[in-house]
Amino acid sequence: MLRRAGMRSVLFATAALLVTGVANAETVAELNEKELNAIDANNDGFLSRDEFNAFSDYAFQEMDEDKNGTLGLDEAKPFLDIKQFQDVDRNGDSFISRGEYDAQMADDFDAADKNENGQLD
Repeated sequence: MLRRAGMRSVLFATAALLVTGVANAETVAELNEKELNAIDANNDGFLSRDEFNAFSDYAFQEMDEDKNGTLGLDEAKPFLDIKQFQDVDRNGDSFISRGEYDAQMADDFDAADKNENGQLD
C-alpha cells in the first residue's frame, strides 16, 4: 500500500512522467529516492506492474478532484498539455475516463518494460 505521508508531492512530481506516456526504461532512474520509496512498496529498487498500477490508481483518484470518475481538462492541466490530453482521451469526448486512463497506463508500462520481465528497472 502506498505511504500517505508526502504522497501529494510525490504525485505532482511523478504523475506527469506516467500520464504523459513518457514512462520508459529510465523512469525509475529519474525518480528521486523519496519518490521511488513511496511507489516501490517492497523497496527492491524496481517498479512491478502491481506497484505501478497502485500508484496509477492513487494518482487518478488524486487528480479526479470532483470525484466523478473522469478527468476534465482543468483537472489534467497540471500534468498534461492539450495534445497529451487529447491522446489519452481516446474517444474524443473531452474527458479522460478511468478506462482510457488505465489503458494509457497499461500501454506506458508495456512500452517501458523493454525486457518484458513485468517490472521497470
